[in-house]
Amino acid sequence: MKQKVYLFTKTAFVRGMQCRKLIYLDKYCSKLRTPPDAETLARFKKGRDFETAFKDLFPNAVDVKQYHKIVSEKYIDFTQTLLDKEGKMELFEAGILYDKVLVLTDVLRKNEDSSYDIFEVKHSEKINSAIAWDLAVQYYVCKHKLHRINTFNVVTRVNETEFLVVDKKEELEEKLDIVSAHIKEFEEILQGFEPDIPMGEQCENPYPCDFRKYCMMKQV
Repeated sequence: MKQKVYLFTKTAFVRGMQCRKLIYLDKYCSKLRTPPDAETLARFKKGRDFETAFKDLFPNAVDVKQYHKIVSEKYIDFTQTLLDKEGKMELFEAGILYDKVLVLTDVLRKNEDSSYDIFEVKHSEKINSAIAWDLAVQYYVCKHKLHRINTFNVVTRVNETEFLVVDKKEELEEKLDIVSAHIKEFEEILQGFEPDIPMGEQCENPYPCDFRKYCMMKQV
């Protein structure tokens, strides 16, 4: 089986910030995950619908995912091939790899001067800790790979049809070093054994963990 070109994804990084054991289980023990319930699936759908509504504002964008579906490794080279072309363009799910971390941007806009505007869409009215780390690691990867970032925006909801777009670039600049340190920490965890972490507040905050039943069984 071909080895993946990345160690973990942006999503895995965020899970690791919730619980160090979670990033390990997510990578090596995915079959132990409890499937999402109906309420969670409904929340996911609302998020996808909200993201789709925002993406409708970019009718000429190229959707990288349509070309490579679930083979995320292929997103990286295809994205680079597109960005190497002259002129302005807009991409959905652009694959950016740096420091062994893969991120897929919701909307990536390359401007005429080869600077970039990035939009991360969240079906939320507030920025919780998971969203904050999501933005931080995505900015870290994009800044080092794309270099000329003009704006890095989070898109949240005012209501189901109205968007609030806020540029977080200046704020995220201050988190680059700490993101780098956490990436190194997670790399060490993934090269070792399952962390021995007792259940606690992190099992529910900011989101219920998919491996709660597994950890409860281990404590019995």
